Amino acid sequence: MSLEQLKRDFDRDGYVVVRGFLSSAEVEELRTRAVRCLGEVKRGKEYPGVVKNLNRIDPWFEDLLQRGKQAELISALLEDDLEPASAAWFERIPGETSGIKPHVDAVGHRRRGATAWIALDRADRENGCLYYAKSTHRRELPAVVGLEGFSAESEEAVAVEVEPGDAAIHDSRTVHWSEANRSQRPRQAITYFYWAASTAGGTDG
Repeated sequence: MSLEQLKRDFDRDGYVVVRGFLSSAEVEELRTRAVRCLGEVKRGKEYPGVVKNLNRIDPWFEDLLQRGKQAELISALLEDDLEPASAAWFERIPGETSGIKPHVDAVGHRRRGATAWIALDRADRENGCLYYAKSTHRRELPAVVGLEGFSAESEEAVAVEVEPGDAAIHDSRTVHWSEANRSQRPRQAITYFYWAASTAGGTDG
């Protein structure tokens, strides 16, 4: 898919999925580096599968956050310079009973930005794949985690079923969530989150 088509889809829907964004070798290196970082942090109780700021633990992640190919693509999609924020580990743990509630990344201010979500495992409905609510980046929504009226059955809901190395990129104002991993398969991913540099002082509605 051309950059022009990706940009059109991103502006219209608030997200794009890029198949085969990383090679299998790149996926395994990403996983190995991340797992090393996980041994140095304490997991939170509410979201034990989420570990943010890998870039503060390993300079390798900081370099990727600043100069990885996802940064170039996001800058083009936003048509803006970037303010890198965080590299993070997201895992839906096998057999868990809850996921992450519907929310937007720009909670409280609707500042423009984007996240690249890169799959390390196959993600599908059974093991807790990501869901997007299509075109919600264009709507004014309450600034809370746990937005009401969004579920897998919602009219605008899109299940992002992906293979290792695929990348899902979403606007910071697009509603998204993931459900519990009802399988015994892993569902691990790395995310890179950026703010649009031009919105550093406020919001863009």
